[in-house]
Amino acid sequence: MGKLTTKAIAGLTEPGRYSDGDGLMLVVDSGGRRYWYFRYTHSGRRRDLSLGAERLLSLRDARELAMAARLKLRQGIDPVEERHSEAKDNISFADAAERAHRARLASWSNGKHQDQWISTLRTHVFPVFGRKPVAEVTRSDVVAALAPIWLKLPETARRVKQRIEAVIDWAVGEDIREDGINFKLVTRALPRQTDEVTHMKAVHYTDVPAFMKTLAMAKASSKVRAAIELTVLTASRPGNIRFMTWDEIDFDSATWRIPADKMKMRRDHVVPLPPRAIELLDFAKGWRKDKSPYVFPGDRGLGPISDNTKTSAIKAMGYAATAHGFRSSFKDWSRAARWEDYLSEFQLAHVDSNQSRAPYGRDGQLALRRAMMEDWAAFVVGEAEPPIVEPVEARRERPATAAANSNVVPLRSPKATPGRRRN
Repeated sequence: MGKLTTKAIAGLTEPGRYSDGDGLMLVVDSGGRRYWYFRYTHSGRRRDLSLGAERLLSLRDARELAMAARLKLRQGIDPVEERHSEAKDNISFADAAERAHRARLASWSNGKHQDQWISTLRTHVFPVFGRKPVAEVTRSDVVAALAPIWLKLPETARRVKQRIEAVIDWAVGEDIREDGINFKLVTRALPRQTDEVTHMKAVHYTDVPAFMKTLAMAKASSKVRAAIELTVLTASRPGNIRFMTWDEIDFDSATWRIPADKMKMRRDHVVPLPPRAIELLDFAKGWRKDKSPYVFPGDRGLGPISDNTKTSAIKAMGYAATAHGFRSSFKDWSRAARWEDYLSEFQLAHVDSNQSRAPYGRDGQLALRRAMMEDWAAFVVGEAEPPIVEPVEARRERPATAAANSNVVPLRSPKATPGRRRN
């Protein structure tokens, strides 16, 4: 009898491998997804045979598949090689995409990107040639899938093209296809795109306080409202808020340390938490689940809150914006408020290529960033007026004496005294 039980499996939330014995394992990835694998050694080589998703296979099913694989091994048959041999002729593009996606999961830190990578293919490609053997997919098939969205959704189309190419490359690497597809010729077969890269829709920074007032009265659940507000207050990526765990929060120092494996740039990122953010996190303790590590757990299961909840709530409020767009709102505000650009870049966890500012990167100028974020928090909750911004021409023509009497906020330097600006 195996080591795992159905009850025990239901309580497994931490990423890792959980053995049932005799090579059968349940793997939980960083996004909470569960997959069955059978690990074995054949001809001195250790192999992992994917059995399928746990949501589709019960413990009993997984054990039966593992037993079938053991019988093949006794007959001298390598289950992985057998599968590869069969797949060369039969695997569809959709199956290849799902397998390529699983193969890439370990290299991604962003759960949202993990989901988007495969969901765009499911939406725009699978209906066109998803059932076709990946070995038989042609350039014209790719053009047919991209044509409906090439001009209508140009940025999405470009990403879909890149992901189709990744699947084809994976199939070649797995010896399922003999060769790839010339994607330069795919682009040439489509109309020329004249747009620039589409950025996340954002609320203008002067409208953020009004947005926050509307948010407080929104019909969304308190959990969703808190997640949105915390996203705004910290100027963080929505995915980082979604996957925030309690062990990352230090209430004593009022900081949130995001580990490197969750960051796009693969380095730890410390976020100063203004008082209002701490209040939200204290409130969030009320919906904490014993076996879930997430600050914002989903309504079902032990995983994080759904990726679509915040976007849907913002849309329901009447705003044509995304949660990610508030990072742009914060950036525009910081420039108007005359905070040094590198400070806001640190807060946004962007790479600063200016080597002259490298010394400031060792601690991320936490004290100054805290002062900046407290300024931002005071502004978005309506405790501070918008920064006064002069036209460039006026600043150029203004005499020195006038500058001394101006109420325009001066540029904040690294030597500035941390603290909230009083209006």
